[in-house]
Amino acid sequence: MKNNLLRNAFYGIAALFLITTTSCDSDDDLPTGPSITVNTFCYGLDSLNSTDVFDAFNREVLETTTAGVFNTRTFIVDDNITVDNGQLDGTGFLITLDLYGNREQEFQSGTYAIGDTEEVADAVITYFTDYDASMRTNVGVELVSGFVGVSPFRTGYALEIDGIDANGDRFHGIYLGEVTPLN
Repeated sequence: MKNNLLRNAFYGIAALFLITTTSCDSDDDLPTGPSITVNTFCYGLDSLNSTDVFDAFNREVLETTTAGVFNTRTFIVDDNITVDNGQLDGTGFLITLDLYGNREQEFQSGTYAIGDTEEVADAVITYFTDYDASMRTNVGVELVSGFVGVSPFRTGYALEIDGIDANGDRFHGIYLGEVTPLN
């Protein structure tokens, strides 16, 4: 019995020694990586152009012509575009984001493929570098491939876009914040 107590004490001390010598002194020992930039979208040749965005708005969810497929249209804008009586107003940078889901719900979490099939889990995205709300003929650049990640964040959403536009250039960024309904 005395040998068992000595053996157990030895194993206990050895285990304590191993734990104290292999544990981290602090979290400062962890490697650091680059910080994630949010509310900035990069675009154009080699993504050399970038624009900060400040707000996002969405229209009500509508069922498309295909039964069981619902569309949420979202606008992500810079600080030069505002809302007046439920309509966009001003000039500046604007992203239109159409998300297609299988429920009548504003945002369904998940990954959407960028394309133009307008089927469930599809996203159609166009960006405008010089949108003018007073003009009916704004010309934007459509994304032709890539993905959109949607996830709740606090009381808003994280909308991550990473795609290739019709010019063959990369377009990417993350909007992180509230999405206000347009009435």
